[in-house]
Amino acid sequence: MEDLISVIVPVYKVEKYLRKCVDSILCQTYPQFELILVDDGSPDGCGTICDEYAAQDSRVRVIHKPNGGLSSARNVGIDAAKGDYLYFVDSDDWLEPEALMVLIEAVHKYDVPISCIGNYDVNIETGEKTLGICPKKEEVISGEEMVGRIFTWDGCDSAVCDKLFRRELFRERRFPVGKICEDIPVTYRILLEAGRIAMVDKPLYNYLRRPGSLSNGELSETSFHFSEHTQEIYTYIREHHPAVLPQAEFFRVRSLAHILFKLDMARPEDRAQFAHRHQEARRAMRKHIPFILGCPRFDNRERLRCVLLSMGVYSILRPLFTRDNGKTL
Repeated sequence: MEDLISVIVPVYKVEKYLRKCVDSILCQTYPQFELILVDDGSPDGCGTICDEYAAQDSRVRVIHKPNGGLSSARNVGIDAAKGDYLYFVDSDDWLEPEALMVLIEAVHKYDVPISCIGNYDVNIETGEKTLGICPKKEEVISGEEMVGRIFTWDGCDSAVCDKLFRRELFRERRFPVGKICEDIPVTYRILLEAGRIAMVDKPLYNYLRRPGSLSNGELSETSFHFSEHTQEIYTYIREHHPAVLPQAEFFRVRSLAHILFKLDMARPEDRAQFAHRHQEARRAMRKHIPFILGCPRFDNRERLRCVLLSMGVYSILRPLFTRDNGKTL
């Protein structure tokens, strides 16, 4: 195989983790790749580290740019890529040595434009690795089947870091700048356009779970991006791919439950600041109550929780549902 893979790594405030990430890429068993390190205006020593690697290894290219966020950095990497395939790695994560080989072999074995592997979740405090999201078996599935599984977290999710993409799939598509959960509105459309995806039941991507990451922030305007993405997805699926509408609605409800929980449990001043958002989300959740009551993916506890969240009384009534073992609704 002579296919060149462009591995794109956005870099920002990860001085402590960057070398492990880069080293894991440079020691891949598949040799045909270029590594594009996009220094997104990082204020620490990341830029210098990137330049050191570029001076030592001809496969490494560095792009220094003003800070614009993860999407902006990925987009710059896509524009600079020379490879036949694109692969994205977050700069605090790392790969198992055979990750690229397994991914490229799968696209050739099954003649598909995308392959997907699984991941390990790594506890930042203990270093313990546990199996994260991973395909259950090696197989080829349709784009619709794939997005249906993503919407229900069935062996895969919307993250781009466990998927190898044929480059032309990004010809007309880029990540939304200024948004978090930016994979969500991009991945599902690309999967639907790709048609067929190879699933490989091997966890070869290590996802470091650490506080302070983009997905774990305090309540702010970015907290609503996930829900906004799922509204767009639900509308698109309803109009163009009704076969997976139940899965898309499940995804939508879960996103509403997530933001309503944060709002219900927020400090009074934060709830006051985002009162209009709270009202909008509660209204949106109430539209899905018939689905929630009839969907077998929800147990009775989840159904009640969604109803209480839609009424804005979850935080008040939650103590009533404390169980003997300390678990709450």
